[in-house]
Amino acid sequence: MTKLKDLRKLIIDRRNRKRLTNTTPTLISSNCAAGMIYHWLGLRFHSPFINLWMTNDDFLTAMENFDDFLSTPLSEDKSGIRDYPVGLGYKGTRVFFLHYGSWQEAITKWEQRISRIQPDNMAIILSNFKGVKEETASPEDILYRFDRLPFANKVAFTDRPYPQYPWAVHLPGYRPDRGMNVFDTRPLARNRYIDSFDYVRFINSLRDSKNSNT
Repeated sequence: MTKLKDLRKLIIDRRNRKRLTNTTPTLISSNCAAGMIYHWLGLRFHSPFINLWMTNDDFLTAMENFDDFLSTPLSEDKSGIRDYPVGLGYKGTRVFFLHYGSWQEAITKWEQRISRIQPDNMAIILSNFKGVKEETASPEDILYRFDRLPFANKVAFTDRPYPQYPWAVHLPGYRPDRGMNVFDTRPLARNRYIDSFDYVRFINSLRDSKNSNT
């Protein structure tokens, strides 16, 4: 079964690479989803939001103050809150560098990839929204704040429909309250939850619209 699932995902990735026309997108996501999409599509990282995660509250604060957040150097959080590197940024926001072995590696990659950001070819992705089990704020507050972000291209993956928000994408079967990630493989299936969203079409469309926050 595992080999069949891997083969199915490989077929999906190959098909998506053939459809892709926008090869330099900047994907800003609240967890590893952006990095996974770059990997599946065989793209260079044009975003510092790779192999890391932020709480939704901190991610939204960062996006609400995008230029100030990126221009404020991260400092190392030495509190021991995690057993991997953690950065402290603008307004006390934390960046959890989950897949980095040292602070020096994490901050080097972060600063290197900031220089590759393309504001006119960028999407904001809320990819670890937890619905009824949100960290600090209510789900309604999180979605309201996300709706108000001044970016033309944005998407939030949810575990249920939110028809009042055109950018909310319901992924069938996705249950973040059970520890699922949008890039996990669906049980008894051969694709990932996020594969029900046409992210290639979304990425290809980025150059057709302008982000209002540059």
